[in-house]
Amino acid sequence: MQGSQALQAKAQTAQQPRDVYEAGKAARTREVAALETRSRSMGMFTTVSAVASVVFIGFIVWMPLPGTFWAVELLLVMSFVALWVAHGRLQTKRDVVEAALRFHDRGLARLEGKWNEHGMSGEEFATPNHPYAGDLDIFGPSSLYRFLNLTETRFGAAHLAGWLKGAGNDFPNGVRERQEAARDLAGRHAFREGLSATGAILGEEKPDPEPFLTWASGAAPLDANPLLVLAARVLPILTTASLVFAKSLPSGVWVGFLILQLIIVSPKRAMVGRIVGSVSSMEGGFSRFAEMLAAVEGQSFEAPLLKQCKARLSSTGTSATHEMGRLGRILSFVGARENAIFRLAIGPLLLWDFNCAVALEKWRLRAGTSARTWMSTLGEVEALSSFAALAHDHPEFAWPTLSNVPHLDARGLGHPLIVSSKRVDNDVVLEHPGSVLLVTGSNMSGKSTLLRAVGINAVLALAGAPVCAQSLVIGDLRVVTSMRVRDSLAEGVSHFYAELQRLKMVVDMARGDRTVLFLLDEILHGTNTRERLIGARSIVRKLVAYKAMGAVSTHDLGIADLESELPHAVRNVHFQEQVSGDKMTFDYKLREGVVQSSNALILMKLVGLDIADAPSAPAVAPGAPS
Repeated sequence: MQGSQALQAKAQTAQQPRDVYEAGKAARTREVAALETRSRSMGMFTTVSAVASVVFIGFIVWMPLPGTFWAVELLLVMSFVALWVAHGRLQTKRDVVEAALRFHDRGLARLEGKWNEHGMSGEEFATPNHPYAGDLDIFGPSSLYRFLNLTETRFGAAHLAGWLKGAGNDFPNGVRERQEAARDLAGRHAFREGLSATGAILGEEKPDPEPFLTWASGAAPLDANPLLVLAARVLPILTTASLVFAKSLPSGVWVGFLILQLIIVSPKRAMVGRIVGSVSSMEGGFSRFAEMLAAVEGQSFEAPLLKQCKARLSSTGTSATHEMGRLGRILSFVGARENAIFRLAIGPLLLWDFNCAVALEKWRLRAGTSARTWMSTLGEVEALSSFAALAHDHPEFAWPTLSNVPHLDARGLGHPLIVSSKRVDNDVVLEHPGSVLLVTGSNMSGKSTLLRAVGINAVLALAGAPVCAQSLVIGDLRVVTSMRVRDSLAEGVSHFYAELQRLKMVVDMARGDRTVLFLLDEILHGTNTRERLIGARSIVRKLVAYKAMGAVSTHDLGIADLESELPHAVRNVHFQEQVSGDKMTFDYKLREGVVQSSNALILMKLVGLDIADAPSAPAVAPGAPS
C-alpha cells in the first residue's frame, strides 16, 4: 500500500500542475453532479416518509385502525429518521466535494496570476514597525501571505504568518526540516486536497477554538461527586417514567421528582453554564477538526518533521482522532440545546446541560491538556501544505541551499508575485558580510522591484519555502528594510523624521550578533542633495563596518564613488531604459556599473508637464514597475 502511494505521489509530481488541477476539477465536477442527483432523490424520499408518518397517524386515530398499526407507524418514523440522517450526511459529503472543487479552481487561478481574488489577506497578523513585513507586502490584499495561504484553521493561519514574520525560524535545522516536510507534502496532492476541502467547511469565519481550549487546559473542574453524577442520570429516568405512568401513580409524583433533580444540580448551575457556553458554538467546527486530524494520522510521511507532527497526535497514549471524535459526539448533544423547545422543556426534564457538562469534564480530565498541542500540530501541517502547494504549482522554483556562512548568492532571481510571462530574473550576489550593492537607474527601471524580490525570496528561504530563482544559497540572515516610509499626522511625525527612525532601527539591528540583510530604497530623499549624500554615505559606511550586507537603490550618482572608497565592500550595479525613436522601454536587466542616463524630465513632459529645455518625450511601454 505504501509503495503504491509513493508511486502515485511521484506520478503526480511529474505531471504539470495545470493538468493536475484540471483533471481534479473535472472529476470533482462529475462527483458534485452525481451527489446533487442523489441528494434530491433522498430529499424527496425523506419528505414522503415524513408526510406518510403524519397521514398514517390520522388513519389510526380517525378511522380508527387497530392498535397493532402503531408498529407500522413506528417503522415509518424510524424510516424518516434514518433517511433524514443519511440525507444530512450526503449533504455534508457534497459540501466537502464542492470545497475540493474550489481547491482546484483556486489552484488554476493561482497559475493564471489571479491568486489575489481569493483567500485571507492576513492583515490581522500585521504588526507596526516590523523589520520588513510592511515594505515587502508580506500581508495585505496583494501580499505574499495571500499568495501562499491555503490554511483553513486559525492555528494554520497563525503558523504561516509567524514563519513569514521570522518567528521560530531556527537556522539551519528548523528551516531545513520545514523544507523537507514541504517537499514531502508537495507530491501528496490528494492529501492536501482532502485536508483543505475538509477544513473549508468550517466557513469563511473560522471558528475560534480559544474559549474551548482555555477551558480544556484550565484548572476549574466541575467537581461533581459520584453520587451527584449517578443521581443526575437516574432521576431523569424516574421523572420521565412517572410522567408516562402518571395515571397509575399518586398525583404529582413526577412533579416531585422534577423539583428534586433541579434542586440537587442547582449549586453547579453557574459552572455548568460556563462549561456548556464555552463549547456551544463549536459543534460543527470540532467534527471538522477531527476529520482533519484523522487525515494527518492516516498518512505515512517520510519527512522527519511530519513524522514528529504525527507522533504528537498520539503522544499522550490516546489518539487525537479518537478523542476529537468523542468530543464531537458530546458536542452534538450540546448542540441539541440550540432548539428553543428542547432547551426550555426537554432539557430541564433530562438534566441535559448537567450531564453534557459531566461528559465534557471527563473528556477534559482525560485529554484536555493535549487539545492545544493537537490543534497547533494540525496548524503546522496546514502551513507546511501551503509551502508544498507553492512547490507543486511552481516546479521551476528552487529549494534554497542553506549555508553556514552569512551570504546570499541568487541566480535567476525574480519576484514570486509577478507572473512568469512578465517577470524578468536577475543574478544577485552578496559575497560576504559587509557586501553592498548600490543600485542606480532611471525611474520605473526596476530598482524597487529588485530590492523587494531579494527581500521576499530571503523571507521565503528563511521560512523553509521554495524561492523564485534558478538557485539560491543563503546563510543565516536577518532581513530589515527601509523602503516605504509613511509619516504620521496623528503622532506629528514628518516623512523625513519617520525615515530617520526607520534607518536607526536598521543600524541598531546591524549591531546585533546576527548578520543583517538590509534593503534601502531611495534613502533620505526628504532633504537637500548635499545633506542627503553626506547622510547616505555615512549610513552605508556604518552598515559595512557592522558587517551587514544588502542593497541600496538611489538616484544620487554621487554615492557611487563609495565603490572606489570601499572596493571590497561596495559594488555599483544599475538598470537603464532603452530609447528607440519615440518609444522608451525597459528590459529590467541588472548591469554592472553606474547608470549613465536619466529619464525624469522626459517623464515629466510625457505626463503633460511642459518643462523648458526638456528633451522630447517618447512613448513609455505600459506596465513598467518602479
